[in-house]
Amino acid sequence: MKHKLILTFDIEDFVNANAINALFIVLEMLKKHNLRAVFFITGHMAEKLSNFPEILDLLKNHEIGFHSSSHSVRPTIPEYTDVKSYHQAYSISLERETAHINPLSGKVEGKGGIYFLQDLFNPKKIEAYRAPGMSWTPPHLEALADLGIKYDFSSNISTSESYHYKKITFYPYTFTQQWEGSLYDYQCLLYAVLKLKVAIFDLHPTLYVNQRMWDSIYCAGNPPKLLRVPEKPPKEAMSLFSKFELLLKGVSMLRHAGLIEVDSNLAISPKELSVNQNQVQKCYETSMQWPKKFFDYTPRFVRAHFNEFFLEAM
Repeated sequence: MKHKLILTFDIEDFVNANAINALFIVLEMLKKHNLRAVFFITGHMAEKLSNFPEILDLLKNHEIGFHSSSHSVRPTIPEYTDVKSYHQAYSISLERETAHINPLSGKVEGKGGIYFLQDLFNPKKIEAYRAPGMSWTPPHLEALADLGIKYDFSSNISTSESYHYKKITFYPYTFTQQWEGSLYDYQCLLYAVLKLKVAIFDLHPTLYVNQRMWDSIYCAGNPPKLLRVPEKPPKEAMSLFSKFELLLKGVSMLRHAGLIEVDSNLAISPKELSVNQNQVQKCYETSMQWPKKFFDYTPRFVRAHFNEFFLEAM
């Protein structure tokens, strides 16, 4: 059996204008090397991309996934689902993920989110999801499932195979979230394509042109205005894009040699999920690393939501 590699990208930086150009370069390179990927796009970014028809045409050749309505705007997903009632957390999720979220106040302001993304790429279906910071919560995911999401790319419940549970196929955890063309990067890639049945590659185009993640402006709470982050020097950005293209050439060579399959076509897993309490605990802890580290937020009720969600699989 060929090992499978899925290229994925998180498209979320609606603040820095150069992130659009970075996305365009990535799309052109993928087209050049005849590679398809999954692009996880936020509601805010979908609204911005609606003004760039050339990029939309390129994206239509790829699988489009959802990356939440508002990513790092407070309250984030772990914060607004951190209520005692599982059903209430589900209801809040339905409201916020189908709405435009004010990027400064965090308030719901009319239709947006996954609805906007669906309309933008109609008739393509939006069926894949990745949580911001890989920080997913069960009632939120169940709400998304009722909005048409079938595939999750957020959980570390598996590292090599996909499993099905409660209308959702959980794809394996990503083996890397950054590519700079280092020896270590290539070692990770070699391990992934040789050892993992399904290897998930995840990149953020904004990091090729900016010195830090765009959403660092939200660390201390919603900012009074949207602030840009420092750009990388042009030579450094050009070097990173060159190294990224070398990666694509290597992936293409492995594919043509018949060593791996590079495919963005998603499928429901025939394998039903079975877990123990330790796995659920680890899944919860990994999922909450981002809000704890990035926002200094420790949930009170989300752990109970994980236990309730996985009860039938234990």
